[in-house]
Amino acid sequence: MASIVKINFDDVYDINTTSRGMKSILFDTELANGGKKELMVAISDQAHELMPNVYNLAFGPLNAGGKIDDKAQIKHKNYSKAFSTILSHARAYLTSNPNHYLGIDGSNNSRALLYYRTILNNFDYLSRHFEIGALKYYVRITRFGKCQYENPFDFEDVKPDVVRITKDSPRHPEFLYNYFIFRKKHDNKIS
Repeated sequence: MASIVKINFDDVYDINTTSRGMKSILFDTELANGGKKELMVAISDQAHELMPNVYNLAFGPLNAGGKIDDKAQIKHKNYSKAFSTILSHARAYLTSNPNHYLGIDGSNNSRALLYYRTILNNFDYLSRHFEIGALKYYVRITRFGKCQYENPFDFEDVKPDVVRITKDSPRHPEFLYNYFIFRKKHDNKIS
């Protein structure tokens, strides 16, 4: 995975297809080996069951069943352009749906760390467009299975309240956030 991603909404891939209501887009990313791979960005139809007005944003290539494979390992030629395209779509969606939030799940610890570092490294730019929060919640349990319920379960490792990400957020937090929430920037703040 990329170590430094620079977000720039003026340097994005062309969109191949956009669905009605901006719920999904398709675009081709260039691969490190010179090939191309079509990626989908999709926003869920239903709000998160525990967080009203938060709609999950998923992205990745489609698998054989036509579903997004958000665990796929892709070697992008330009990680910055790929992530800029995804977040540019998030910005456009939130402009059309200003009462919604978008949530992005770091499907494993390395992705969660990549997303967190990308947010921090681009905070000045992203904070012009978004209010950004993070939390660590039960999705961790679904990753590792029932063994997480066995004693001793570390309840301190689950932080269900949204923490606002700021310019001063720690580069190495005491626990790793795994769900990131974006909202169009306006007067109401994520608390």
